[in-house]
Amino acid sequence: MAPRRSHELAVVALAALSVAAALALGRVFDAAGFVAPVVGAALLPHALGALTRRHGWSVATTLLASAAGMVAYTIWVVDPGATTYGVPTAGTLEVFVDHLGDGYEELRTAVVPAPVTDGALVLAVLATWAMAQTADLLAFRRDACVAAVAPALAVFIWAATLGTPELRTRTTVGFAAAAVVFLWCQHQALLERHRAAFVGRRLGRGTGLVTAGIVAGIVAVLGGAVVGPALPGAESDGLVDVKGLGGGAEGDGSARSYQTDPPLATIGDNFREPEPREVFTVESEVAEYWRIAALDRYSSSDGGQWTLTAEGSDEVAEGLDETSVRSDAVRQVFRITGLGGRWMPAAYEAVLLRGADALVVTASTTLVSERDRVTGLEYTVRSAIPTVPDGRIEGGDDSPPPAGVAPYTELPSDFPADVSARAREIVAGAGATTPTERARALEAFFRSPDEGFTYDLDVDLSSRAQSQSAISEFLAPGNRRGFCVQFAGSYAAMARAVGLPARVAVGYTPGAPDPATGRFRVTTWDAHAWPEVFLVDRWVRFEPTPPGPGQPGGADLPGAGTGTTGGAGTTATAPGTVPATAPPSPPGEAPAPDAGPVADVSIDAPGSRDDRGLVAVSAVTVAIGAGVVIGLAAVAAVAVVVAKTRRRARRRARPEAVGAIAGAWEDTLERLSEAGMAAGSARTPLELAGDAGERVPVGAAAPLRLLAETYTAARYGLAPPDRADADRAWSMAIAVDDALAGDVSLWVRWRRRLDPTPLRR
Repeated sequence: MAPRRSHELAVVALAALSVAAALALGRVFDAAGFVAPVVGAALLPHALGALTRRHGWSVATTLLASAAGMVAYTIWVVDPGATTYGVPTAGTLEVFVDHLGDGYEELRTAVVPAPVTDGALVLAVLATWAMAQTADLLAFRRDACVAAVAPALAVFIWAATLGTPELRTRTTVGFAAAAVVFLWCQHQALLERHRAAFVGRRLGRGTGLVTAGIVAGIVAVLGGAVVGPALPGAESDGLVDVKGLGGGAEGDGSARSYQTDPPLATIGDNFREPEPREVFTVESEVAEYWRIAALDRYSSSDGGQWTLTAEGSDEVAEGLDETSVRSDAVRQVFRITGLGGRWMPAAYEAVLLRGADALVVTASTTLVSERDRVTGLEYTVRSAIPTVPDGRIEGGDDSPPPAGVAPYTELPSDFPADVSARAREIVAGAGATTPTERARALEAFFRSPDEGFTYDLDVDLSSRAQSQSAISEFLAPGNRRGFCVQFAGSYAAMARAVGLPARVAVGYTPGAPDPATGRFRVTTWDAHAWPEVFLVDRWVRFEPTPPGPGQPGGADLPGAGTGTTGGAGTTATAPGTVPATAPPSPPGEAPAPDAGPVADVSIDAPGSRDDRGLVAVSAVTVAIGAGVVIGLAAVAAVAVVVAKTRRRARRRARPEAVGAIAGAWEDTLERLSEAGMAAGSARTPLELAGDAGERVPVGAAAPLRLLAETYTAARYGLAPPDRADADRAWSMAIAVDDALAGDVSLWVRWRRRLDPTPLRR
């Protein structure tokens, strides 16, 4: 097979490999609209590469032409209106930047499989182009073989890691087949050009870039799968949760990660707003608390935090089980107008959902939208709001709670002893013996005027934010001022201290009825938190927060303080990380100290095409990752320069003159290799100097010839050389080096200096 023919086959095979890697994105997108654009992006660099190589263009010129062509191609594919008859205009770059920004935002919030939006398409096209362009340069500018597969492999692994299991077999088989075909074609092409190794190297062009390509591929894979989640901020700001990289809790699922702002902390943010802002409206037969989440895990970090985590298909379901909907279930129609995140409010306990898809934390019936955000969503919910049968809650005994809810009595080992003691004193002083009596005794403690608790937003909570126990600070006489977050979190922790399963619910009070529409209008100032206690066979809502007349966040439900039921259920775990007593500032004043860490919701759902997961990317984490990569590159560059300098010094310092002269010749061969002039294994030094004389700069030809003669005489002559001969040889070697460097740009000189290939030989 002719060399040109084998080279063309290798080009076609690499283009097929790039297309196979790009098509693996089908596991990330929910429709086929991405296929044609990414296939074009995969083929364009290879077509341009073949054309520019045939016309002898430099690498830099090829890259500039390819980048310009890709920007124009991307705009033409995504937004043809930004061009004039396909030609970019003055506004094209602005449109491109806008789409790029949209793509970044969608990468932070998009559900997998994600819709094929303009922003997502721009990112997919650019990533595909970068992959194909890098592979083309490695394969046909640096004669790489295995290393040229690394960019496509990186894209394939990212798609496999972040995508759904569907198409797994077809994309894997297709990619593997394309990789094998390319390796065979490229190997044949290199062999016909006298390369004798599968990956191989040759005395000539900078084959160190082959090594660099392999390292880059390994770094890309390890960085995506291992390093990224471990970077500072990856958990708090959400790169890719480590749990999302493997199987589910049962080992047979596909984990998904969903990250959102902490519900309790956002309550404080709501109250800071100088004017209330509508978040949703509700058409409902009754006024209820509209719950968005139930937080069930308590820790002592940062003074006390309530968190929520759901894992496994036994804890997270897709949609509600609507097989038994009670006839008296309350119907609500929600229209979300300004609510952020993905929480879906509903009266507890939701039993039917229409108009939207949701993941459901089964134990607490927490609804999480499968859209990237709920703003603009309209859906209908039916909720079975349970009543309390006479005697079942009021009576009962002091038997341990059911095994399923026992974990919700747990407190950390370092929970403040004074808080536990105070809780026991309260229930003992009230003569409470049954679970219901204990729960109501604690509620009465917070609501009693004699105890001095006051609903107040205008209070300095900064000392509590730094306290080992914000609850202890809150309970101290003289400090009993706060709002719903402090009351709900403190009550739930104290309930656990006396053996009651408890959790903190987060949501909104009913809001104000709008006479014009007959709907409840719920605003940011209606945000609220309240505790729930499991009694007999259901979760019961309690309300320790006193009303806050004229202030946001106070209790606002008929019958508050009487232990009205909040719903039935078993134990739950679902999204959220929030402080038990997060200290927001009153409206119009400066923000209070940090309200707590960002919530981390990990949902491990069954591995089907309908599974959903959110991949959020933090700008902070991206910056850190970029800094790490730049730092490693800088260290590697310095190491190469130092190693080359030390090698030259060692060669020149060889004790025997013949060895020093040989060192000068070896050093010159390496400089010629960096300049792309192969030495050839069968040529003598004099033949090499003669052949290179026509290719090297004018100033290098004469010293190169003299150095070749000196080296030949030293190796094969009868008279041994002396130290003066060695010094003259090194002077000629330096003259050759200077001439080679003086004939090229600064960029080319540094590229040669940083070429690590000579260090391998």
